[in-house]
Amino acid sequence: MQHDTYSIIFVFLLLLVIIYFLIRFAIKIRKHGGSPTTLMYGATDEFYNKDKKKAIEYVVELKANKKMEEQTTGQKSGNSNETVK
Repeated sequence: MQHDTYSIIFVFLLLLVIIYFLIRFAIKIRKHGGSPTTLMYGATDEFYNKDKKKAIEYVVELKANKKMEEQTTGQKSGNSNETVK
């Protein structure tokens, strides 16, 4: 009976450790990975003409610069909707 209790506790702790590392891995990928805009641009590059490609590239670079500024200042600005002119 006691052996079963220890086994259940061990399995539960093992699952918690695995979940912890999976969450850390997901956060790491999200912080250092590309944005959905970048991924969508790469996946649909062939469908756009030259002007649309330039516009998409401008938006991606704008977001990358904004992200770099946030990282250097240590701030997080949230989801502000800025219009591109």
